Amino acid sequence: MADRSITLRPAQFNDSDLDQMYNCLIGIQRHSMKKKRSHALAFFTLLCGGTSTVAGANDIQLHSRIQFGAITNDNESENVFPSGFLNFDEGINLNRAELIFEKVPVSNIKPRIGPFPGPKPKQADWGFEIDLRYGEDAAITYGLDDELDVNEENERLYLLPQWFLNGYLPIGRGFSWIAGSWFTPVGYEIGAPVDPPTAFYTHAYAFTYQPVKHVGMMGALKLPLSQAMGSWSAGLGIVQGWNNLQDNNDDKTLIFDLRWRSPDFRTWLDIENIVGHEQSEAGVTDQTRPFNAVSTSGEKLLRRMHSVTLTHRFNRSHRMAVNAVYGFQEGGDLVADSNNPPGFLITEDSRWYGANLNYYFQWHENRQLGVRAEWFRDQQGAHALLPEGIYRALTMNLSWWVQEGLRIRPELRYDHYSGPGKPFGGRVPTVFFGEEKEQWVASLDATWFYSL
Repeated sequence: MADRSITLRPAQFNDSDLDQMYNCLIGIQRHSMKKKRSHALAFFTLLCGGTSTVAGANDIQLHSRIQFGAITNDNESENVFPSGFLNFDEGINLNRAELIFEKVPVSNIKPRIGPFPGPKPKQADWGFEIDLRYGEDAAITYGLDDELDVNEENERLYLLPQWFLNGYLPIGRGFSWIAGSWFTPVGYEIGAPVDPPTAFYTHAYAFTYQPVKHVGMMGALKLPLSQAMGSWSAGLGIVQGWNNLQDNNDDKTLIFDLRWRSPDFRTWLDIENIVGHEQSEAGVTDQTRPFNAVSTSGEKLLRRMHSVTLTHRFNRSHRMAVNAVYGFQEGGDLVADSNNPPGFLITEDSRWYGANLNYYFQWHENRQLGVRAEWFRDQQGAHALLPEGIYRALTMNLSWWVQEGLRIRPELRYDHYSGPGKPFGGRVPTVFFGEEKEQWVASLDATWFYSL
């Protein structure tokens, strides 16, 4: 996966080289190249296996992004969950209006992203990022966003999704670090730094069952292996659980990963893990959602999740990504009362696992077809809002960059469920109020990007 903030020291290339670099981009869609060749050149050199060192920006950069979407389903209900993820209702949504302030450190490795080819920078460097968001894409941080008075009883929320310091140290082959609040590195759809732009408006089930962000620190070290073996890195982080600023136990949660990039940088392998105790407190489930388990004896309840992603670019037009996940939550001993939906509290060890295949065909510099196929199983009904069973989904869309910085994306999705519940239609939580076992969802979103 690529970081939208990476740049390189520029080199000299002709138009043919530029075209090849832009089409060699792995793991992220691209904007039109007509107006950005000069400052984006080094970025794509890196992604296609160039030998320059990653460089940061000496000045503070300001980025903005506004995204609107319209979404509808094929049943009488207005509910589009879980297909729409944070979009629960049909209609027009302001997904996000946000500002991103950042200073990018010079580095040849980035936490959550991995290593890059070329010699390491010889000088230490530092940076930061602050994200300000307003909208309905509002996965809150417990202990921060939920305590803002302005967010009470509102569907569109004010958030601080990310605020962190990061930096680079010339240790070994290169070492980088991050500390603060940042989007998770676990999973194929990690929210950032490959957002913007993500390839689909709706999300995979794997994304619905994974953490969104963490508060803590993480480091990544480029491993001292031969370049003939590709580029390797290992990362380790200590965080306050899933989506938390405040944690209800003294234990910290560990994140660790191993990443490999092929010598030609066309193939990426990412192995990511998160392990820690994430039990809920009786009467307080906001901190541990969507998995709620309570021990009346104070026993610590283990939660872990693992993700493996393989991405490959076949040629200038075709690329793919395969992601497989496995999750586990240890059960508690407190049973939910009758006012809660079944499965609201996990009382037995629960597992979820699945895989999704993502294929992209870019036949023009500003048009791309995306296809995603999914199979996912919630074996014991671990998710507080969804019933146990097998979920299958097929999604297709067209991404069209109408002009520099403006993307329009129509999308069609079909979901099918096998199991004792009805997860679609009705109203949330569909584990209790769902009415359908299958659902069609159509959406159209527009996103405007701008950088100063």
